Formats: sequence, structure tokens, C-alpha cells
Amino acid sequence: MNAESALPTPAQSARPPQAPGPRGLSRLRARIERAWWDTHEFLESASHRHVGALVFSGSERHTGAPLRLLYVGSGNHLAWVRDLAFRECRIESNEDGLPAWKARELIEKRGRDVDLVVADLPWPWHRLLRGRGFLEVPAWVNQRFALPERWADVFPRLRRSARGEDMRSIRKHRLGYRLVRDEEAIRRFYETMYVPHLTRRFGEAAYIEPEWKIRYCVEGGTLMEIRRDDTLVAAQVLWGSRGAMHFLWAGAAGEEYGPQSRGMFPALYYYGILYAFENGFAEADYCGSRPVLSDGIFQIKRRWGASVYDGWSRDTLFIRPRHLAGAGSEVLGRNPFIVRGPDGLEGRVLCAGAPACAADVDRARQLFASDGIREIRIQSLAAPEAAAFEAASAEPGIRIVDLSREADPAAAYARP
Repeated sequence: MNAESALPTPAQSARPPQAPGPRGLSRLRARIERAWWDTHEFLESASHRHVGALVFSGSERHTGAPLRLLYVGSGNHLAWVRDLAFRECRIESNEDGLPAWKARELIEKRGRDVDLVVADLPWPWHRLLRGRGFLEVPAWVNQRFALPERWADVFPRLRRSARGEDMRSIRKHRLGYRLVRDEEAIRRFYETMYVPHLTRRFGEAAYIEPEWKIRYCVEGGTLMEIRRDDTLVAAQVLWGSRGAMHFLWAGAAGEEYGPQSRGMFPALYYYGILYAFENGFAEADYCGSRPVLSDGIFQIKRRWGASVYDGWSRDTLFIRPRHLAGAGSEVLGRNPFIVRGPDGLEGRVLCAGAPACAADVDRARQLFASDGIREIRIQSLAAPEAAAFEAASAEPGIRIVDLSREADPAAAYARP
């Protein structure tokens, strides 16, 4: 029996035409609302004319080694950056209300004796640091799955782990779905699933949307509940626009980790894809992920066929190590960032503890390579093994860089 044959499938094998959208005044209203949201986001980004400059010191998240980091930015992604780098930390200095247009000057003055510099700038202030010797990292990337014309062609586009392990888990735990839009279901989702799930997962770094926004999108789309028999285990908001079904927000009921939670996140993707296909959408938009190739959410979406795109966020993170020794290299080595290169998105993998080897190339191919990532650059602080170069030569899109040959390895690491 095929993995997919025991799960619900569309009534017809071919993707139907998408239902016509609003017409007349309704269409005009929808376009005005979309234009308003787009304009509002740009204006909100541009309104951040001041930044803060904070120096953190503490223990690196994984090794506990001492680490000092300078953060200059709007604060939009401060908690995420801090939690990515530190196990525990304190603020050595904190200046607020500084002009955003002086970001480069602030970094040069205050970042001389730190291990890492991170600038967090919204549009259009990010242009101040572009091409200035930093890794340019989009604060979020977008992951989307193009739906084929025929249902049978969906499965070859998924990773083997999604076709096998994930679908078996959905069947084993008897997970189904239902669509709801009533007020009680929306409030239950917001108060008992969405907010607690984000708070548990991201802590202070969580960005919680207001309830009215969730309600607005459910009224124009739907709320998909995932159920084990009669027990609600998870839910997500689905909203169709511009030929794509957007997987906007999700949450889990109760603790989302452990035996009782197996299969619920794969179920959100499988049934979301099914719903998008049955309604004629050409794309399932999994929305934003953090720009780290090893991030858990990024990896789940990759399993479910996602390609990677830029443009999800109007914020940009600029990262520059002052040196590649000690805790700073640990942070970069454990977080293979997705960066903007001259020709598109690239992955940066730093081998800090040992020379790059053939296994690093195989890991990049199996775990990180994705449509939309033009190149994965494996950078080695020690001279790479000959086998690494040989393995990379057989893998288009993977390149080995020997930082040991560079006069300034830290500058070479951040070079486009």
C-alpha cells in the first residue's frame, strides 16, 4: 500500500480550476485592502528612524565559552539573535534613541572588542550596510510548494522522509481534519493553541498577532482543525490569495512534544496541501521561516517540498565576526545562515572545529540543499581534506572555501 493511499485524497485526480475571486466592488475592496497593508508595512519599516546599541556578554549557547556581542538595531529581532547566541548573558551597555543613519559609525566605534557584530535594520535603512563587509541575512525567508496539475505528481516532489515517516505517523495516530469558521473555534484556537504554542517555542522572541487579525483571515479563509478521533490536537489558519493558499498561523493543543503529539505537524501540511489542491490553488505558501538551514521549522517545510524565496521580511540582519576564534566561531558554525549573494540566496556553512571533509559535503546535500538556494558554501578554518574538494566537485551548487589561506579569515567568511 502506498503511503498516501490510506489517507484522504481529492475527489478528482486533476487540480480543478480555482474558483473565481471577488468581482465588482468586492474585488475593488480586496485590492484596496491589499494595497493598504503593503503600504502600511513599508511606512512602518521606514518609521523606525532610531536604533539601539547593546553590548552583551555571557556564555555561548552550546559550549558555555565566554562571548561578547554587539547588537545595533531596531529591536525587532533582538530576542531571537540573543537566544541564538547565548545560554545566559547580561547587558554591559545599552544606548537607545540613536539615529539609524549612523548605524555604520556606531558599529565601528562600539564593536572593536567584541566577538560578533549583528545589525538589525528595517527597510530602507538596511541599504546603509549593504556591501560593507557583512553577511546580509534576510530576517525571514519564505518557503512555498508549487502544486502540480495532477495529485499523483504531488508525492514525488516531497522529500522521502515526508512520503514515508511523516505519512505513516499521520495514519498511525488516526489524524483527520475538519474546517471551521465559528467564533468559538477562533477564540479557542487563539487562546489555547496559537498564543501558548508561540510562547513556548519562541519565548520573548515570539511575535503574537492580534486576535482581530486572526479572525479577519479566518472569515476570508478557513480554520483547519487536526483531530485524533474526537480530540483536537492542532489547528492552522488557511487563507487564499493571488493563486496561493497561505498557511498563516498554527498552534498545538496542550504540549506539542512527546508521543501524544506525533504526526500533528505533518498532518497540518498534508491536509493543507490537500485543501489547496481541491480548491484549485497553484501553490501552497508555507510562509516565513528563520534564515538558518538547520532550523527545525525550515527543515519540516523543506521535507514537504518547499522552495526558498527572499522578500518575506522587510528587515535585514547584518552579521560580521571580528575574528574566527573561540565562541564567535561556535555561533557561526552551529547556525548555517541563509544569506543574500550576488545572484540570489546562498547557504553559509562554517567548519570551525575540524577541516571540511567529504561527510560535510554529503550533509549539505542531504540536509541543506533546497530549490531557491543557489549555492551552499562550506568554509573551513583549517585546510580542507582533499576528499572534500573531490566530493564537492561532483555536487553542483556546493563549494568548498579554504579560509586558512586568507590573511583575514573573518573578513573572507563574510565576503559575498
